[in-house]
Amino acid sequence: MIKNYANTKINVRLAIGVPVMLLLLSVVFINNDQNNIVEKGLNKYLKQMPAKYGRALENCKANDSTYFSTVIEDYATRELVVFKSFPDHMEAAKDFEVKLYPVNNKPNQNEKTFIEFNIVSNAAIYNFKGKTYGVFKRALPFIDIEKISLEKKILNKREKRWRDTINNPFSTLEKAFSYAQLGAKTFQTKPNVYTTVFIKALEEEGISSLPYSYAINGDSLFQTTTTLNNYITGENETIGTIENPNKFWKNINNKTQFLSKNITFIGENSEKAKELITHYSNQELELKDIIDIKKLASFIALKNVFSNSCNEKLHFLYNKESSLLEPFFLGSECLGKRAKYILKSKIENPRFVGFYINELDKVSKIEFYDDFVKTNLSFQNEISFINRYYPENVYDVDLININKKVVAKSLNISSLLKIELISIDENRLIVSAFNFSSYPVKLKNLKYKKNKTITSLNFEKEILSGKRDTFTIDLPRSFENLFVSKKKKATGFVLYKHIYDLYFGYSVSGTEETFFSPIIPYQTKEEIGEDLFRKKNVINNHKDILVNKSKGIITFTKKTIVVSSPLIIPKGFTFTLKPGTTIDVLDGGKIVSHSPLNFIGTKQKPIKIFSSDKKGQGIIVLSEGKKSELKHVAFDNLTNLQHGNWNVTGAVTFYESPVNLNYVEVSNNRCEDALNIVRTTFDMRNCTISNTQSDAFDGDFVTGTIRASKFINLGNDAIDVSGSELKISNLQISNAGDKGLSAGENSKMFVDNITISLSEIAIASKDLSIIEGKNIKIKNTKLGITAFQKKPEFGPSSLIMDDVEMDLVETKYLIENTSSLKIDGRKIETAQNVKDRMYGVEFGVSSKETRKANK
Repeated sequence: MIKNYANTKINVRLAIGVPVMLLLLSVVFINNDQNNIVEKGLNKYLKQMPAKYGRALENCKANDSTYFSTVIEDYATRELVVFKSFPDHMEAAKDFEVKLYPVNNKPNQNEKTFIEFNIVSNAAIYNFKGKTYGVFKRALPFIDIEKISLEKKILNKREKRWRDTINNPFSTLEKAFSYAQLGAKTFQTKPNVYTTVFIKALEEEGISSLPYSYAINGDSLFQTTTTLNNYITGENETIGTIENPNKFWKNINNKTQFLSKNITFIGENSEKAKELITHYSNQELELKDIIDIKKLASFIALKNVFSNSCNEKLHFLYNKESSLLEPFFLGSECLGKRAKYILKSKIENPRFVGFYINELDKVSKIEFYDDFVKTNLSFQNEISFINRYYPENVYDVDLININKKVVAKSLNISSLLKIELISIDENRLIVSAFNFSSYPVKLKNLKYKKNKTITSLNFEKEILSGKRDTFTIDLPRSFENLFVSKKKKATGFVLYKHIYDLYFGYSVSGTEETFFSPIIPYQTKEEIGEDLFRKKNVINNHKDILVNKSKGIITFTKKTIVVSSPLIIPKGFTFTLKPGTTIDVLDGGKIVSHSPLNFIGTKQKPIKIFSSDKKGQGIIVLSEGKKSELKHVAFDNLTNLQHGNWNVTGAVTFYESPVNLNYVEVSNNRCEDALNIVRTTFDMRNCTISNTQSDAFDGDFVTGTIRASKFINLGNDAIDVSGSELKISNLQISNAGDKGLSAGENSKMFVDNITISLSEIAIASKDLSIIEGKNIKIKNTKLGITAFQKKPEFGPSSLIMDDVEMDLVETKYLIENTSSLKIDGRKIETAQNVKDRMYGVEFGVSSKETRKANK
């Protein structure tokens, strides 16, 4: 293209001088280069490449058409790095096989001459000098290496191969490191390269540990310690051992008399230590009076940075000066494990939780490499000594940094506080706030577009983890002036326009950083307009209504009823229908019951609630914890309730209203959910949901059972739950447009004897959810079982299955590499970027697409 352009210019303008021509050519080259960058999708908002990778990139032979590799070496750290310029989605998700060839390796016959590693994490994407690069990284052991060979894993024959070799990649290591001889009374474990750094971090917090050394026994290296009894005798200390920490913390929270049985003390002050536990069990002392809770908070916070949430033995040292118990470290097999998420504190004591949040915040900001690795002059020799025997035991700086980010993210709960509007006028705002996080939070202020404070709360009311509270905020006179209509040249708050400009500022209790949560308008049972849905008086707004105050029953005088306007059932009654009753809900009709339902039909005379003109809305129950009973009831051709800005998603909805459903049918609904149950308990037996526009059953924060039921011809999911726990058995699911079973947002499902057929996806576990199942049949389905993380504020998921049969399933498993699936005890192979392949990309369909297709 450049040559043709230049020739054209020469033919037209023969008099142009050489300098001018060179200038024109240089402009063309620059423009072409910029166009290529734009074409390849440079994203100027990406992070700039860290300096060490930038230096490495400049020192290696870059080939922009493929991958290229190099190594980085610093004190106690070694990395293999693979670069790819302007990687597309698939190129950034490639895996690599790595072979290390040690120096002077003379294996026995049939032994490999190399050590194998894999790079399986997606590339980190950075910008560097006007280009975008994918950076794949792998920490390597400290051994003398002759060469490294790399090869990209190939998924199909048409894919282009890539190989590379790096000769003499690192400097020669020192071999000197002192170690002890094995003693008669020593405890031996496999060395762990993270132990030294972890102990140094504990020492900074004044937390003691059992001294260790190294010893060689035959061809093996061991980390050795004296036995606990010898240490206690030699140091004149008293130490308690807790075999089951989870049980111990549960008894701590409940102050039970069994607490003393959960900890065993050895040492001269054992009786004093036992007395502390006894006095606490007898509620004579508080937790702070028996345990140094600040040190305990530091210990658990640091453990989160160095490991995942494993349940190992716990030890306490009795401090003779403070007369308190404090954590004592003996060793851990969990150090060096990647943390997937930070669990809620098992200790419920508010004072401890405050310290714990502060310590999590602190450890998330510690520079462990600068503070504890670079300053330890013997550390590189120590890990080199370990790697000669255990080359797979690699010290990975990135692992610590990733775990720090997990800790920091657990404190950033900007998407885990749900604030719902109850009412708003010119004088006050009333909201309901639910805390989904693992920590208590405090509401601080009301903001306009996050930057202008409308009013600071004269209270900082704390919302505990998993709790809901209601707040009333007095609005200043200037509130209306924030909202200006240029077209009408007037001020004033308009709900549907301006509600999305309001945010509540809040922080995790004990920290200073402020987060913001938007206000969700009228998603549940909030009031609007004429207060249609929250009237508390007895309303006789239907000519056939019969109110029996003495028996507390509201029913109808006839068995054939037409509802063409809102029917409100007030609080304090039982809404009862007799066998054979039919209710035709026409345009403008809807049923809102503040009392529980007692709809009991028979097989011969079922109760029917339907819409003959297909314009009638459905029914919502707001019985505030009082249980409804439905038997032999059919709901047909209903849609979700809505009134102005107020709406729910289900044709049949139970909100904070427990219910038993037996022989209930919901069919031909014309909304997002056929049956929606929210924040309550339920039991569902012998039920059928069919011909849905979108989801059949949607459960939000519910606990319940679904048994002997059928789900047929569904626009989206058959059973979709979030934050819930379900027991499911003897189920048939057929023709689900998306998923048969879908568990999300930290849900649990226990499944037995189900059949899923003719569906897009049979079973999906998302966002910290767990599905356990047996006797599962999956037939004629595009995707059998999947697990992945969908929302960044959650984490990976898992499934454990036994006796799974699959027939005519296009793709049996799609498990994200951080999630897991075990079938009959066998772990199923994982994949990458699973989320990006879901929701209508390769598998399944979005609810929005389904509703659009069914309109």
